[in-house]
Amino acid sequence: MNMYNALASSKKLFQMTRLINSKFELNEILQILVDAIASEIAGADLVGFFIKQPDGTYRGHCGNKMPVDIRELYIRPEEDQFANDIIRHRRIEYIPDTSKDNRPEPGKIELMKIMSILGVPVIVDDDVFGLVFVHDFGKPMNITEEQIEVIEAFVNMASVAISNIKMFEKTQMLLQREQLLLDATNALSKSLSINDVLTTCYNFLRKTSGSEDIGIHLYNEKERAFTPYRLSSTHFTEEEWKGKHRQGIRLKIDEDKLFQEIVETKTAIAIEDVYADPRPNHAACRTFGIASMLLIPLVTKGQIFGAVAIISVGQKRVFTQSEIELCQSIADVTATALSNALYAEYLDAAVKERTAELQQANFKLEGLVKELEHLNQMKNDFIASISHELRTPITAIKGTIDIFKKGIVGKLNPAQEELIDMSDKAVRRLLNQVNEFLDFAKLENGNFELALEKVNIQEVIKEAIHIMEPLIEKKKQTLITEVDADRPVTLDRQRILQVLLNLLSNSNKFTPEQGTIRIKSFVENSRLVVEVHDNGIGIPEDKQKYIFTKFFQVNNQLSGTGLGLAISKKLVEHHGGEIGFESEEDKGTIFRFVLPIKE
Repeated sequence: MNMYNALASSKKLFQMTRLINSKFELNEILQILVDAIASEIAGADLVGFFIKQPDGTYRGHCGNKMPVDIRELYIRPEEDQFANDIIRHRRIEYIPDTSKDNRPEPGKIELMKIMSILGVPVIVDDDVFGLVFVHDFGKPMNITEEQIEVIEAFVNMASVAISNIKMFEKTQMLLQREQLLLDATNALSKSLSINDVLTTCYNFLRKTSGSEDIGIHLYNEKERAFTPYRLSSTHFTEEEWKGKHRQGIRLKIDEDKLFQEIVETKTAIAIEDVYADPRPNHAACRTFGIASMLLIPLVTKGQIFGAVAIISVGQKRVFTQSEIELCQSIADVTATALSNALYAEYLDAAVKERTAELQQANFKLEGLVKELEHLNQMKNDFIASISHELRTPITAIKGTIDIFKKGIVGKLNPAQEELIDMSDKAVRRLLNQVNEFLDFAKLENGNFELALEKVNIQEVIKEAIHIMEPLIEKKKQTLITEVDADRPVTLDRQRILQVLLNLLSNSNKFTPEQGTIRIKSFVENSRLVVEVHDNGIGIPEDKQKYIFTKFFQVNNQLSGTGLGLAISKKLVEHHGGEIGFESEEDKGTIFRFVLPIKE
């Protein structure tokens, strides 16, 4: 090759390489490759590209001017020694005269009147992705070594472009898979009813598996059996499906090896040919015409409660690993949503049943109002009585615990100390609750008297802060005092201290860590005003009207009797004062009580 031709070839190769790298579709790249070899590099009549198939054959994909439809042509390496040599040696093979070389398949030599032929392997990711065959029609092909080298270089460039496209397609497939799973998770998280959950599940499993026949079975651990629950199918109705099961299909795990394995491994099982596998129930498969199956466990909180069966009716199919993994992921999020929906349906049924019972009972309540009032009085008396009775043994228990804590009966080991501390806290909490019940009973019955004395409110506030300090420090909260009421006031010191502790305790509970609590006191219009501010979670507007109701709690998850604010209100009112609050959700609450200053 002279210098001019070499430069021309290099320029041509550069232009075609730039063109091939500007394309992002596999078909476009392959067609450019074929056309370039045919017209620009080899000047051949016919150039065909064959792509490797899953079974190892190579199917015609595209060509330049084929006399037949190339997509109907197959290269079978076991029948075509020429192709076999190219694949095995992974290099270009050239036959100048096919009459002297019997390696190519005779049928194709005759069909396209091939007298000489060049075969080129297209290697992508260390595998022979495809084969390029170059030849003339009915005449020998005069191809030079230089042309073969250019073809080889161009094919190598195309291989890189194809590899990039495959990598891009794989990345896109992974992104699509992640997006599908994200969409499924979002959709299932918004599905509250069983029907919504199942509709969403079937929709995404159909997209993922390509199957229209999906059945869900629920597992009864006590009976060790699966029962048909819901079906989405184009071949059977749900009633037909369940009916056939009732007629004798048993899915007991002690008898059915496939479902037994699902329970034991909690892992999806894909079966291409159900009759070649001993695990499935072959009689059940024949009943429904099942050829292939993917069985996926439904697991929540580590326990299997069902299985999803994705089947192929009438013809076998292969479930790819990617399909299996994505179906398993969708089944995992379905399991949680379906389990919650089933439990909610159970609760809803229980609530409806209970509501019906309550409605019937409500008709009887009208005639029992007076009796209930009497019973309410008896209840208050009982609370007062039982509270008195409980205080004595509780006090005795507390005394015994104190003796153990002080080591009077011997030194405790660390485990014993921990148990004693736990018991001490529990007894203190119980004693506080008994005292609250006793106070409430006295207030309800009108048997409550104040021990009035001259008190400086600053001292009461200091004592309340001292008691609350450990709890406030534990949550790293800031406590600010603004006391501007330095004059004696006639009040019951212990009861106002009790009110302050109730209010501070609430602020401590409902204010997050590092929040701020502020206590203010001042005299206004000959009345003592005490305020407790916090920047906590506030009180929801729909609950504010119940805040001073006995036994009412804004948050039932926190411990307490629900009597603190009710008792505080009665104590303030017994002093001739009043108590109220202002609150805004997520911004905080201000409790304020006002006491008259009595000389």
